[in-house]
Amino acid sequence: MAEESKGDDFAQYSISLGASPFGGALSFAYNASAKTSYFVTMGGMPEASMDLKVGDVEYEVESSSAWVGGFVNHRPFDSASWFRLVAGVGIGNIENKLTDGDGNSYRADYRENPVGYVGIGFGARAVKGLVIGFDIGLLHTAGPDISADGGAPTAEAMQDIKDDLFFGPVLPNAQLTLGWGF
Repeated sequence: MAEESKGDDFAQYSISLGASPFGGALSFAYNASAKTSYFVTMGGMPEASMDLKVGDVEYEVESSSAWVGGFVNHRPFDSASWFRLVAGVGIGNIENKLTDGDGNSYRADYRENPVGYVGIGFGARAVKGLVIGFDIGLLHTAGPDISADGGAPTAEAMQDIKDDLFFGPVLPNAQLTLGWGF
């Protein structure tokens, strides 16, 4: 397909803020062309808590994350520059403490590096002015280290955590981004 021309609205760079389940993110992008952009992003979440059912057990989950990554966005279709393919790598960690109603607690921490990311995105074109994007994708990891952290933990509960979608080797991600192209 032919490369899109760099018109008057083409932005060589952009800066953006994003929000995802892994926390906030600050990104700087270099738009090599209207079709291909390179992002450097850092993000994280100091600490958040939620209630989550794993197997038959209700847990209070306290999570935090800190990471940095490099990503490539490619817009493969001239007629749909709003559609992007996204790939990249990140380094950092995600830490989770799960505590059940009896006071038994477990750790499910992601510390291996680097990890891969693939996804698709909508919006966030390489244009001047306000840029809005939405991304969905998968973070590919080796899985978390599951360990006991207090109380009277059981091997069965640790296996249930390891088998749960929220603590597996592939983590779903969705991110909304607002930025400015210049």
